[in-house]
Amino acid sequence: MKKLFLAVVTVVLLFGFASAQDINPAIHAGAKSLNFTFGGLGVLGLGSAGLATVNVPNFVPGFGASYFLNNEAALRLGLQVAIPSQTSPANPPPGKPGTDATTSAFGLGVGADYLMYTNSGRVRPYMGAGLYLVTGSTDQKTGTGTLDGTGFIQAETKNAAVNINGTTYQAGTAFGLQAILGAEFFIYNEISVSAEYDLNIFNVLSQADQTFTQGTTSVTTKSPSVTTILGFGAAGATVHIYF
Repeated sequence: MKKLFLAVVTVVLLFGFASAQDINPAIHAGAKSLNFTFGGLGVLGLGSAGLATVNVPNFVPGFGASYFLNNEAALRLGLQVAIPSQTSPANPPPGKPGTDATTSAFGLGVGADYLMYTNSGRVRPYMGAGLYLVTGSTDQKTGTGTLDGTGFIQAETKNAAVNINGTTYQAGTAFGLQAILGAEFFIYNEISVSAEYDLNIFNVLSQADQTFTQGTTSVTTKSPSVTTILGFGAAGATVHIYF
């Protein structure tokens, strides 16, 4: 996905540079844009500083929209979702019962930003601030029992750290405030690409309690909450379409 995105951006840039038209960015009071983010939702604070705080992977495509209050200020909203899952066949002995093991995770992030642009030209540096809220959960079911298949009982663990296709996921809820610094480059009047860096001013993470259930037995393990001040930021790349 990353390689595909880079290839698409490279082709679009080449066409943009080859074009002889003057670039007049479609920016004015009331202008809107659709934002498609790759490489982590850095523009919303939901990349490695946000969703990855609850270990939803950094590379999760995101979608957002911007509304311009005037030529130099905009409000931006965004959404990021991750729903990975994995199934491991039980492979019981011939003629014996078995149940496949399943692992799944869910991650949802929303963010709202206020951005200020330093000029109205083809290259538009900007800065701003944003709030984000991210939540994630996990579920893992495994089969247990004797070798001959008798006494089979399935165990389920909710909100524990799980590994799906090589990525580790955890469960919890995080919210925070971030500072934003970036630049947007217009390829055509209505199409631009941007890159930015987001620095967490503060991040509050409440990890979800873990629950293990097997048969009639259920055990809950309490998880801590962590507050981080001036945490590491996230980088993101975005394609904008204006209308």
